[in-house]
Formats: sequence, structure tokens, C-alpha cells
Amino acid sequence: MIIRNVEIFPVSFRLTESYATAYETTSEVHNVVCRIETKAGLVGWGNAAPDPYVMGETSTSVVQAIDQQLGPALLGEDATRIHYLHAKLSEAVPGNYAAKAGLNIALYDLLGKRAGLPLYQLLGCYRRKILTSVTIGIAPPEETVRRAVALAGRGFKALKLKGGRDWEEDVARVRRVREAVGKEMLLRLDANQGYGVEEALSLIQALEGVGIEFLEQPTRAEQLSSLQEVTARSRIPIMADETVLSSTDTFRVAAHYYADHINIKLMKAGGLTNAMRMNIIAEAGEIETMAGCMDESVISIAAAAHFAVAFRNVHYADLDGHLDLDRDVARGGIVIEDGFVIPVDGPGLGLEVDL
Repeated sequence: MIIRNVEIFPVSFRLTESYATAYETTSEVHNVVCRIETKAGLVGWGNAAPDPYVMGETSTSVVQAIDQQLGPALLGEDATRIHYLHAKLSEAVPGNYAAKAGLNIALYDLLGKRAGLPLYQLLGCYRRKILTSVTIGIAPPEETVRRAVALAGRGFKALKLKGGRDWEEDVARVRRVREAVGKEMLLRLDANQGYGVEEALSLIQALEGVGIEFLEQPTRAEQLSSLQEVTARSRIPIMADETVLSSTDTFRVAAHYYADHINIKLMKAGGLTNAMRMNIIAEAGEIETMAGCMDESVISIAAAAHFAVAFRNVHYADLDGHLDLDRDVARGGIVIEDGFVIPVDGPGLGLEVDL
């Protein structure tokens, strides 16, 4: 499977509903769709979803990195040698993890198509489906409750509320949602680095008994001692997100038990190859992981879903980044039934792309 051509397609998506986090309000997102074609005419699809705040990448930097360095490095190479190509791209240019993720995903799509198997089977298939949460941004309590009730009515069984701007307001919103959706709904809270240690601990104490599955990234990503202190003193499990951008970060968190769980996102990891490595490291440290996402086309959401169902240590999923796009450029890859994400049985990612 010799690579003949690498193409990229910058795309912009309006969100059907804007949402706010601790550090920004989002109404439009920018992805870069990646297409790798072999000399035999087989095509693999990937997608890059850069996040300037978390990774320092933009769609412009993704296009530049692939056009000038990463894409040319793949030409003429055997697409089945994914680990070699992963190392080659890592050496070609530092960072640029979303750009590398888009290409890495496309290589795995090609591998699945060559094998005639859906990717989740090629990776080992621990389970057939995984429960996903759906995210609700920071909003007034009445609006938060409205969205929560609507999502419950659509069959979702887990909700992730964004917070981090004001811990007391976050407590009030979580309590209102719990009253509205009942005890069976799983609730998660994501602070996106918004709290100090004492704020986080005050929130945790106030929410004891409310039923929070976990609190995600309560403190600044670089303040490892703060995250460790919150984890040690919390009765609610703590998940690291922005703190963990690499295999090295994963090892550090697992070795020092800075958090109870780790959120693995393909865009942070640089693709499926590193995501699998991070999950193995986390499992060795008895740290459960979650397959998370940015605001992304279903192309890369599907890749994360195939990864999530393939490995036992991926206990959680937050794979809703495509649901609010006004018009995706791809279809298929996954279905969502009763709150569970289920990868489809087509070869590779099982997608159809229409650009």
C-alpha cells in the first residue's frame, strides 16, 4: 500500500447552539479533513480538530504543517507501516499533534479497508459499545436544566456539565440538573482548569451526596501539585484532561497518582498510535481512562469510538463533539442508541465523506 497522494480540506462548522466553558464561548469550529490515497486507489480519511487554547494549534498551522512537512514525508511510503510512519512524522516536526492525528487516523482507516475489517475489530474489540456523555456548556440554571431535560428525553444517560467560572454557581446548576433529571442520570462536571485548590475542595464538599461520577480538570494544567492535592482530599474521583497531552504526561500522572482518571483525546495525543500507548501506560498504573473529543467531524469521533470499544481500560466516553455541527462533511462511522456509541461494521472507520 504505497502512498501516492496526501490531500487536506479545511472546513468550518457552525454550531447549532453556542456553548461556554471556563475560558471561552464557541459558536464556530475549524477542522482539517485529511485524505490519503494509495497507488492502488484505496483512500483513507482522517480529521484534525485543532484547539488553540489547549494545544496551540489552528487550522492554518495544521494546513501549513501537512502541506510543507508531514504530507511530503508520507509520499512513497508503505501505509501499513503505521508505527514507522508515526516515528517519522514525530521526527519531521515537533508538536502539531492535531495535524499528526488527522494523518494517523487516515492511515488506520486505510489499514482497516485493506484488511476488510472495521477498525474496532482490527484493534481487538473488547466490547461492542460504550456509554457516552453529552456536554452542556456554562449557562444560567434555567437554560442548563432545559438542555439537560431535552437530552434525557433523547435517551442519553450521562451528561457532562461545564463549569469553572464560579464554583458556587456550578454547585447550584448541578443541583438543579440533578433534581430535574433524577437519580439515574450520570452527571459529570468539567471545570476546564477554572478552580484553585480551595475552590475545588469547597465545590466537592458541597456536591457530596448529589451523585457526581467525576470532576474533570479542576485546577490549572501545569499545577501538578494542586491537582494531586485535590485528588488526595476529594471523595469524588478526579479526571485529568489538559494536564495530560502525551505518553510522558500519562506516565507522570500515573506514577505520582495526580488523578484518578485520564481523558485521552486523539487530537492531544497525535492520533490513535499514541492514544493506545497512553492507555496502556495508564492501565499499568491502574488509572482508568476516558475517550474524549474536541468539536470534531464524525470522522475523528468515529476513530475515537473504535479506539474506545477496543480496550478494556477505556471505561468512559465523551464522544459528542459532532452532534452540534450544523453540517458535517461525513456520515456513518458510528451510531448512537440509548446513549451508547456503537462503531459501524464497515471496513476501516466505516465512513462516507462528501466534500
